[in-house]
Amino acid sequence: MAAVVLLALGIGLAQGRGVDDPHAAAQTARGPAPANGSTAAPSATDRTRTVRRRLEISVMDDLPQAVQDPAVTVRGGRVYAFGGLDASQASSGSVLRIDPGGVRTLKPLPTPLHDAAAVLVGGRLYVLGGGRATSYSGIGRYTPASGATALVGALPTPLSDLAAASIGSSAYLVGGYTGRVFSDHVLAYSGGPRARVVGTLPQGLRYAAVAPLGGRVLIAGGRTLTGPTRDILAFDPATGHVTRIGALPQALMHAEAGVLDGVMYVIGGITSGGSPTDQVVAVTASGRAHVVARLPHPLSGAGVAATPSGLVVVGGSDGTGPVSSVLRLRWTTVHRPARRHHHSGGRTTLPAMFRGPLPGDLLIADRGNDRMLIVTPAHQVIWRFPRRRSGVSLQFDDDTFFTPSGRQIIANEEDHQDIIRVSYPRGKLVWRYGHPGQIGSAPGYMDWPDDAYALQHGLVIVADAYNCRVLEIRGQRIVRILGTTGVCVHNPPASFGDINGDTPLRNGHVLISEINGGYIDDMTLTGQLVHVYRAPVSYASDPQLTRNGNIIVADYARPGGVVILNRRTGAVMWTYHPPSGPGMLDHPSLAAMLPNGDVIVGDDFNDRVVVIDPRTKRIVWQYGHTAVGGTAPGYLHIPDGFEFIPVTPDGSPDPAMIWKTRN
Repeated sequence: MAAVVLLALGIGLAQGRGVDDPHAAAQTARGPAPANGSTAAPSATDRTRTVRRRLEISVMDDLPQAVQDPAVTVRGGRVYAFGGLDASQASSGSVLRIDPGGVRTLKPLPTPLHDAAAVLVGGRLYVLGGGRATSYSGIGRYTPASGATALVGALPTPLSDLAAASIGSSAYLVGGYTGRVFSDHVLAYSGGPRARVVGTLPQGLRYAAVAPLGGRVLIAGGRTLTGPTRDILAFDPATGHVTRIGALPQALMHAEAGVLDGVMYVIGGITSGGSPTDQVVAVTASGRAHVVARLPHPLSGAGVAATPSGLVVVGGSDGTGPVSSVLRLRWTTVHRPARRHHHSGGRTTLPAMFRGPLPGDLLIADRGNDRMLIVTPAHQVIWRFPRRRSGVSLQFDDDTFFTPSGRQIIANEEDHQDIIRVSYPRGKLVWRYGHPGQIGSAPGYMDWPDDAYALQHGLVIVADAYNCRVLEIRGQRIVRILGTTGVCVHNPPASFGDINGDTPLRNGHVLISEINGGYIDDMTLTGQLVHVYRAPVSYASDPQLTRNGNIIVADYARPGGVVILNRRTGAVMWTYHPPSGPGMLDHPSLAAMLPNGDVIVGDDFNDRVVVIDPRTKRIVWQYGHTAVGGTAPGYLHIPDGFEFIPVTPDGSPDPAMIWKTRN
């Protein structure tokens, strides 16, 4: 086997309970997480080993010749690759079978083609459409035992550049090129002579990446008439509806995808700049996308197939021409000796809590685990939600904050398109806004709600991210909109770019953070623009005020960082941005200043919340194990939001004090 490329990811993407193998979570003794940012913190007597998951990208084999744009599918654990373009950019009729034993050349197709779709339906292999000099409408059935290919039917129109995914007894064909127009159809094929139209895309699309996930067909990127797109769409076979559920980190076409451990991985592709990329993007069933790995080289137009041993990536182009490599992506486990760590084992007393790095308790939105926790400085969980037999569940709770009374908690379910309020501590659902799972801009609908806050007198504000607006809601009624719905241009107060933060201040102002450009807009709730700041970050996330009234903001990137801006001048006062090592942040979404002056950060894709001493710039407290997601005591998985809770003299959490001490 060729050389292996190992990429330690510790990725933090939620699909149900996340992408971490439940049998491969770190197995350590219960005890506090380390203060130095190390991965695990077993007790001094624990001699078990830490188990860490890694996405391994290896060169599995080489093809007999370089090829791009093949059609691939899987039967019986073996990958079959049909046609493609060879090094001279001529259509190929080759048929290859790939399995752990190697690559075998089979009887070729009767007609060379490329950019076709290959599917398994009813245990039989089919090759549909494709291109030669023109697009082709034929449906061919391939029989591996004899190598024979029989023409058994035709598509409604000629189609090349189409994509396909199988669910149950049907295959679904997405978009393509008819030879005259970009197709906006989703076709269903269940064997036999015909395929039928079962859905309509928002626009004509070719070269999309598709995969079956959660009973739907996820459609990522592709080429539209105006170029590559970032859109992530979902086609529901049960209803025939196509909805936009998210966006890729950048526009892509000529990418391919497969599902591994309940997550869709989009492999390579061509960016809007016209060059192939080496990125691997993980996409959850809810449409959340994040770059999680790098291929050995840029790649587009590869064939991707999901097998029991991992994703197999066949051929493709590196930008200079077709390649002959066969790559494999799979999760592996790595065992490492656990570090010794001495600790007291009991709950810290109140004086020590106030003297320590975390001078109170902490409410955490453990997004990837669909739960909320309250933890103490001694890493004890003293409250959790959902509660057993409560009848309430969470779906990707992105942020969570107490209401001014301290008797309720509000949480925005970003990927689920709604906001909920639950009672504290009972955990009873008391209010919901939005249509779960449905994106929109009409009253009652949102497009990725972020940072929902409950203010005084029943007012709720929320950043409606991809509608590029901030909503002010009372009950089920929108009482004011900041920005202009669907106008995603930085031009406050008239309009904003994509918004991801809307922090309320005690003086009636709100800090709005725009995803692109590092803009932080100081607005009043009545819509008056007060000031615009520009932070030197790639992705400004959830600005807050420091003890002295300056602005602290997270840089949601890898490596990520934290910046403090002078609120009067906008000048940078302090930064934290380690490029590597245990202190490096991976997509921190929220940073705030604690009453003692330390900085607390939700380090999302490192699966932890950390407290940083601003003088030494060292991590002095941590909950969660670095880049190891899990549900066991001491573990988190994509902790996207948090709120510091002051405590009473007897050490009990006092949520009502949060708003009384807010800047």
